[in-house]
Amino acid sequence: MNSPIPELFTAVEIEVNSACNMSCSYCPNSVAKRIETGVMDEGLYHEIIAQLEALNFSGRISYDFYNEPLLVKDLAQKVAYTKEKLPKCNIEIYSNGSLLTKESLDRYFECGVDKFVITRHEDGQKGSGDFEQLYSGLDDSLKAKIEYKNWKDLHLTNRGGCLDDVGGVTQKLLPCYIPHHIVTITVKGNIVPCFEDFYQKNQMGNILETPLIDIWNSQKYSKFRDDLKLGQRHLYEACKQCNRVQVLPIDGEGM
Repeated sequence: MNSPIPELFTAVEIEVNSACNMSCSYCPNSVAKRIETGVMDEGLYHEIIAQLEALNFSGRISYDFYNEPLLVKDLAQKVAYTKEKLPKCNIEIYSNGSLLTKESLDRYFECGVDKFVITRHEDGQKGSGDFEQLYSGLDDSLKAKIEYKNWKDLHLTNRGGCLDDVGGVTQKLLPCYIPHHIVTITVKGNIVPCFEDFYQKNQMGNILETPLIDIWNSQKYSKFRDDLKLGQRHLYEACKQCNRVQVLPIDGEGM
């Protein structure tokens, strides 16, 4: 059996903004506010891309944490800039689709988006079904670049213990390899090793103070990954109450 552990992270999630235009019952945004708010500074975004370029990064880049990235007015420009600097990376946008038009969809693909993951969220949310009609009218070549699903098909979790009665029971000794694969960078440049950590309880450093690769290779981060590999969730806030069973990253899960 091959090891699921890569030498370097395979995906980077960049929180380009903190806002969302929905408030779903299975998202922490429905009960609390992000501790960091606003839109990512352009200089910070360029610094992230520069550091990834120095690493010759060729994995996935997306623009999510607990936000709706299409609210960012210059997201298409960010995509084009990223694709120019990191031509081998795979750019994916996770969205509720409510702000997309045929014209904007075409523009994002032209700028370098490789895939959209669109979730139709629960009924009653304003705009929850807006993408349905647009999607039904797309030709097969565009549909092939879009993963469109219903929230009822998601594997819901309690988001590191943020939400009561969402998902199953707490997974106390189950190994987790998500921190070996994914790095989440918050709107202010802080590094979080798991997208479930809404409150940033397991923060590892700030990319403006320490290079990303040094944060990744730090003793603190390495120990965290090793402990999670052994199922030692109880040692860490946001892990000890987590009920996520999918311990390897699955594209679009829980978004």
